[in-house]
Amino acid sequence: MQRARVFRAGRRAVGALAAVCLLAGTGLPAASSATSAAPKPASAERDEILEQVRRELAESSEAMVTAAAALRRAETALPGARQVAATARAQLAAAQRREEAAAVRRGAAQTRLMLATRDAEDTAALVETQRVRIGRLARAAYQRGGAMGDVALLLEARTPSDFTERLVALQTVVTSQRAALADLEDVKASAGLHAGTLEHIRDEVAAAHEQAQVQLQAVAVVAERARRAEESVRLLVGQQRDALAAARAAQAEDEQRLAGLHAESSRLSALLAQRARAMLGAAGGIAGASTPVQPGVLSRPVGGPVTSPFGMRVHPITGVHKLHTGTDFGVACGTPIRAARGGTVLAAEFNTAYGWRTVIIHGVVGGVLLTTTYNHQEHLGVDPGQPVQAGEVIGHVGSTGYSTGCHLHFELIVNSDVVNPLPWVSRG
Repeated sequence: MQRARVFRAGRRAVGALAAVCLLAGTGLPAASSATSAAPKPASAERDEILEQVRRELAESSEAMVTAAAALRRAETALPGARQVAATARAQLAAAQRREEAAAVRRGAAQTRLMLATRDAEDTAALVETQRVRIGRLARAAYQRGGAMGDVALLLEARTPSDFTERLVALQTVVTSQRAALADLEDVKASAGLHAGTLEHIRDEVAAAHEQAQVQLQAVAVVAERARRAEESVRLLVGQQRDALAAARAAQAEDEQRLAGLHAESSRLSALLAQRARAMLGAAGGIAGASTPVQPGVLSRPVGGPVTSPFGMRVHPITGVHKLHTGTDFGVACGTPIRAARGGTVLAAEFNTAYGWRTVIIHGVVGGVLLTTTYNHQEHLGVDPGQPVQAGEVIGHVGSTGYSTGCHLHFELIVNSDVVNPLPWVSRG
């Protein structure tokens, strides 16, 4: 019996550990795998998002870029955080249901123990009663002198009827003694059964108590996980709110910058429209967007990747659609900038919006007037009116004017309209 109890206790301990591990869920560390990709550090992910937003908002204020990056980080993380919180809440609800069920089982086991204890006590009382009864019978037999006394009692009968009465009395006594002994054996057997049942129920109560404790611990683990998940969501919502507030505060400066870019583009466009009409007559008024592309008439002004292409885009904060009027090349400050085609420097000056800027007019090419601009330079390498050859260094990459990092903003103007320069650039 003792060995069986030890075995059951060991089995319950193993089950308890397994239950805690199961309920802990994702709280346990994942097994290492040579093929699993290591997650990016938070700082690297933050820098990556900041750089991405910086490219998208290359001509916005640094305050707007910082706010937009913070908003994107929060919005990117929120769906996952909400899913984790929802999963944690579901796990907590399930753990609480299991804890309640375990508490019910423990209560039922304790009730069975109470009833079994009472039955065992009642049986013990019956055993004692039967023992007292047998004791009385034994004393009576002793006082009669035992079996010889019973025989003497019969021999003392004076008449046949007296003998019969004494015999019946003795038979009754013997029957009572046998019945008392049988009852005692039955009660002893019942007491033995109750003792075994009581021991089994005690084991059940102990197991139910241990299981309830395990479930209670599991609820605490999952509740803490749910609390952390909910706190993460609250923090991200707060970051999202703060980022939007910061973006609105920076919006006025951003709109001022956009107005400056439009004003400068409009000024140059009006000047080139006059030149185009003077050089081409009515053909000078043809819209650049409707002019067929002439691939390869321009060379690439710098190496490096395109970080922000030409085209319409939506501001990630304001939702305003605006045209990105050129192609941005992501290269380091100080990188030499080369003329995309031979021509004459129309302007080489500082502009509040475009920083140090060079404008080269290339003349009529394929029936249209071509002009290129090179913006945000660190410093200039040519002067207005100076002729330049294709590939000649005209300045160096910088981050002046409305710029958030080193890059070259390269524009192509056909007649008086900006167009996508890349299709006109040779692949070599």
